Amino acid sequence: MVVNETQSFRGSFIMFGMIMLEVPTLVLLIVLWQKGKLGEDGLPAILFVGAIILITFLFLMSIKLELRMDDKSIAFRNPPLKNKWQKIPFSEINSIQVKKMDGLLEYGGIGVRYSKNVKAYIFFSDHVVEVQLQTKKLVFSTRKHNEVKEMIEVWNENGFENKT
Repeated sequence: MVVNETQSFRGSFIMFGMIMLEVPTLVLLIVLWQKGKLGEDGLPAILFVGAIILITFLFLMSIKLELRMDDKSIAFRNPPLKNKWQKIPFSEINSIQVKKMDGLLEYGGIGVRYSKNVKAYIFFSDHVVEVQLQTKKLVFSTRKHNEVKEMIEVWNENGFENKT
């Protein structure tokens, strides 16, 4: 059994909110440039702002969390920030649990959140997977909480036991 999950910001209210803020900004700049209020160097300013808006939008569209659990390990990556898979065998995991909670409030918002002992990869979902390692905790939001629970049961059958 293998659990694969991919989450991203595509289709979320963040992307719609960005569009609703960026399009009026560009329209306002173009109108000001056409009216002559931006001076002679208005076009380069519009192109610069448009490029920044486009790059930001494309960057946010490309952020995603890929989580993979098999019978021996859990692996994740967070492109474009972290492109290599980080694989954690269950022998290195002290405990793992699935919780129903709003990761937005508990871990400080959406996206990747780093603190001293916690790395949280939070997207829009109602469940999180908390993986306690020796020195730190990893938190992943998940929409496939039932499948993750089933995989934890498979781990338990293969010799994994929560140490906390």
